[in-house]
Amino acid sequence: MKDPELDILIDELEGREAMTVADFDAVVHALEFLLPGKTADGLTSQVIGTTDGAIHVADEAYPNWVVHIRGRANDRNGHWRCTLREGDARDNDAAIGMGRSPVLAQAILAALLRLSMILKKDERGD
Repeated sequence: MKDPELDILIDELEGREAMTVADFDAVVHALEFLLPGKTADGLTSQVIGTTDGAIHVADEAYPNWVVHIRGRANDRNGHWRCTLREGDARDNDAAIGMGRSPVLAQAILAALLRLSMILKKDERGD
């Protein structure tokens, strides 16, 4: 996968209230590309489409990292923000993943994809 494809996928996660199984299949493919060997076996679109599933993927990929979730739920949609950071004590993390979406699971996945893109670029030396 190339960065423009990942950017489009993140935009979809952040901008849409409802995603299809096919949309989440693309997210699974992106996670497997960005996090080889760091995702649990049996990663499916049904699993990551839930908040519990998205948090589980973040935990598998980045154990002991800090997950900040902020938001406001309302009748029409939520306004969720998720931040993934290596530490909570200082403000000098090498990489931070941030995501926002009307759906909490999608905000978590957007943050996870952003963080993974940054760290993958660092590994390649880009």
